[in-house]
Amino acid sequence: MPVVYADMGTIPDDLVLPALRALMALPGAADACDANTGQPRPDATEYCLAVYRTPQDWRVSWPVRKQMGERGACQPPMGGVADKDFGSDLPIFGFAHNHPCGTDMSSADLLVFPAVKVGEARWTMIEYAVSPGGSPARDARGRPIPAWAWLVTGHAETPRFLKWNFAGEVFRWSDAERQWRLEARCEPGPPRNLGSTLPPPKCYPR
Repeated sequence: MPVVYADMGTIPDDLVLPALRALMALPGAADACDANTGQPRPDATEYCLAVYRTPQDWRVSWPVRKQMGERGACQPPMGGVADKDFGSDLPIFGFAHNHPCGTDMSSADLLVFPAVKVGEARWTMIEYAVSPGGSPARDARGRPIPAWAWLVTGHAETPRFLKWNFAGEVFRWSDAERQWRLEARCEPGPPRNLGSTLPPPKCYPR
């Protein structure tokens, strides 16, 4: 896994994209669908990691692994990372994960962003990069830096890379252009009834 980058201005694609490709190479991370049902096989595995910054550089956390089976997804390190050099109260700029069955982002994916603790036991998600203790990461002008979510999906040999922000603006990476292209604005689909799984997101092309 690539872990250290020194440019502190923006979240480096040269960190995130290789990390996503590395996720796809892990056991069960790609092409793990049942050909008959289209559902994840028992060995299908989703991996999550955090993109964060230390006082010196950019890093990604060790992947959290979730054996999927029929249902389920990995839970990213919402409460912060455990960095061997700088501890845990470091700003998280977002989370990255894979989909082992080649699907695009889900409604639940759109709702996973960095969190801060409120009171003794409750966490709340926010739209900018923040440490678990509540300190926001700021740019050179003192403004909070937006948080992002990243997804790698598709096939192991032909992966698709997506990212989105808290506002639901979804971008797809273009290898030819070496940049992110705005694809759509998406919002989570509302649950059909109490306790049901969320339907696919509603997306509006740009």
